[in-house]
Formats: sequence, structure tokens, C-alpha cells
Amino acid sequence: MIRSPIAILFLLLVAAPAWADDLKTLAGKTLNGTLDKISDSEIVLKTATGPVSTPLAQVLELTLRVSKTIPAPANYSEVVLADESVLRCTKITFGANARLSLTSGGSVVVPISALVTILRDAQDGELKKQWTKLLKTKARGDRIFILRGGDLNPVEGSLGDIDPAKQTIKFKRDGAAEIEPALDKIQGLQFSRTDVLSEPSLCKIVDLDGSVLVASKLDYSGKHLSITTPFGQKVALEPTTLASIDFNFGRLTYLSDLDAKMPESFLLGGFNPVRKDLNLNGDAIMLQEKEYPKGLSMYAGAELNYDLAGKYREFKAILGAVARIAEEGQGKVTVSVYCDGEKRFSDLVSTKALKNIAINVKDVTTLRIVVSGSNFTNFSGHATLANAHVSQ
Repeated sequence: MIRSPIAILFLLLVAAPAWADDLKTLAGKTLNGTLDKISDSEIVLKTATGPVSTPLAQVLELTLRVSKTIPAPANYSEVVLADESVLRCTKITFGANARLSLTSGGSVVVPISALVTILRDAQDGELKKQWTKLLKTKARGDRIFILRGGDLNPVEGSLGDIDPAKQTIKFKRDGAAEIEPALDKIQGLQFSRTDVLSEPSLCKIVDLDGSVLVASKLDYSGKHLSITTPFGQKVALEPTTLASIDFNFGRLTYLSDLDAKMPESFLLGGFNPVRKDLNLNGDAIMLQEKEYPKGLSMYAGAELNYDLAGKYREFKAILGAVARIAEEGQGKVTVSVYCDGEKRFSDLVSTKALKNIAINVKDVTTLRIVVSGSNFTNFSGHATLANAHVSQ
């Protein structure tokens, strides 16, 4: 029997597998299937051989679709948040918080303190080029940008309160009277932000229009993708609007993948006081019943120096200690972190309460980590820095 080309094509389409999603792991493996579930511990894909679960800590990236370079709407604003989210928006509504309506659908509500930059008409290539160049110039404080004759003109000063009813913002220049321009008359805004979020960031979610939303928690069970941002807000996105979920942030480096310089100490007897990606007893890193594939385990007395060469912006880690090892004689152990000689973190290690470390390391050359015991004989004391990494 001879089949027509159309019939053959139909049979091929029916026979072709529906699975199209790709999951890449930290171990370099790729899994193909259809996204079924995301929880705080795993991602489940439906594959040709059945459901396959991958621990969230092992996932590098989940690719669903290809995102667009340019959003569908003819006009949009680009908003950058303090957590490095980059959102393309059709509308920005200012109130007690800022409501950002995404070009791909859905909206994100963030505190005003989360805003770093806003550029209107970001689809204009020439305007975006000027904007990128101006942001590279160092500012002493906040800036507003006025568009005149096709040119962006930055004005330095201090941004103040927003009037939700009038949709205006207070702005004060040095030596000049305070003004209150309408927000829709300002082409761009730049807020001076120095705080680093202590809430750990889990991943970056990329939608079909190229927006990037940072999340600290995810949940998906077949309907909406429920997201918790590092600012504590809840967001629900349609799965059909998503392109990928990046758990590596694209530019993340684990300290356990770097070589640290360690000064020799006669107190440590010449042995290596650090183990990478393992507990000190050789088992996987486990803090409060949660396993971490990456991290550093260190005896008291250890000192590590990392050459960052000014390439990174943040250092993050989860500080704790493994209870069953600490039972052998932990004592008081302190972990201190120095950036080019300046102490930026110091705290006691606890087996009962994990502590999130988030340090701004922008322009830092040397990151130094020191683990100190309560006295000169406290060598059995130890600390674990799970998920210790620097990111650009």
C-alpha cells in the first residue's frame, strides 16, 4: 500500500516523542523529558522510561523553550533589581511597592528599595546603547536621566519618596531646591544600592521575552510555577511563558573548584585542614538533614586565601557544622571573612542554626577565610561552608 506524503508526515508526528525539555546536571549529564514537578528538594521529569527525579542541588539548568531577543510589545521598560533580576515591563505602577507588569504576562511586586535602574523605551537600540555607556560611569549617588533631542542627560542627586497618587518622586540636587518630577516624564532612574541580600538566591528564571527573575524558592505541580523572590514576594507564572531556569546563574564559581593559598602552620602538624565537597570524615556534606554537593569543610586553625582578581560581585555560603563530627569536641569555633584585609563577617559556628553569608566582594582582590578555635588546642573543632561560591 502506498501512503501519501501527508499521511507519512502525520504518522511521524504521532510517533515522535512529546518530550522536549532538557535538564543538565552539575555532573555534566543531560536528561530529556517533560517537566512534571518542582519542589524544594527535586525536579521530576516524565521521560520515555518513566518519571525521573533529580535532586535540586544537582541541577545546573532546565531548558523549556528558546527565549526571544526582543519582546513582542513595541514599547517596554527595562527594570533591574538589587537581586540582579532584569525585567522587561509593559507597565510600572508605583505605590507602597512597585508593580511590574511583564511583557510575557503576569506581574511582579517588589519593594521600592529593590529597584536599581529603570529605563523607559528600552526597545530603542540607540537609547539602550547610551544607557549602557552612561551606567558604566561612576555616580556618587542617585541619578535621574532626562531625554532631550534624542540624548540621555544624567542628573546626580538624591531620590526620595514616591507619591502614589500623583505618581511623582522627590529629587534633591546638592545646592539646589528639591523638585518632584512626574515619573513618566523621567526617561531613566538609577538608585544607589549597597546592601547585599542575605536570603539565598536559588536560580534565575528566564521567560520567553528575555526577562530574568531571580528566585529563592520554586514550586510546580502541573499548573502555575510558584516563585518566592529574595525580597519575600510571591509570584505565579504560567509555564507556557517560561524559557529556562538557570541554577548556575551563568557566572558562578564554587570555592571548592578554586585553589586557595594556605599558610603553613606548625599547629596543624603539616596536614591539609580542608576537604572539598565532602565532610571531614569523607562523607557527603550534610547539614540539618540536607545534602550539599559543593562546599568546604575546615578544621579550626585553617586559613584560606582566594585570588578573586576583582572579577566577582558576591560571596555567598551557608555556615554550619556537622553534628555527629562536632560531638567529638567542637568547642567554640569562629569563622571570619576578610576582603582585602577588611573584616566583613565573623560569627560562631552552630550545629543547630545555619547562617547565610552574603558579602559584597565587588573589586575585591583577595578573599580570606579564617577558622578559629576557642584555644590553641581546639583542633577537633570544625566549620562547614556549604554551597560556598562567588558570582559575577
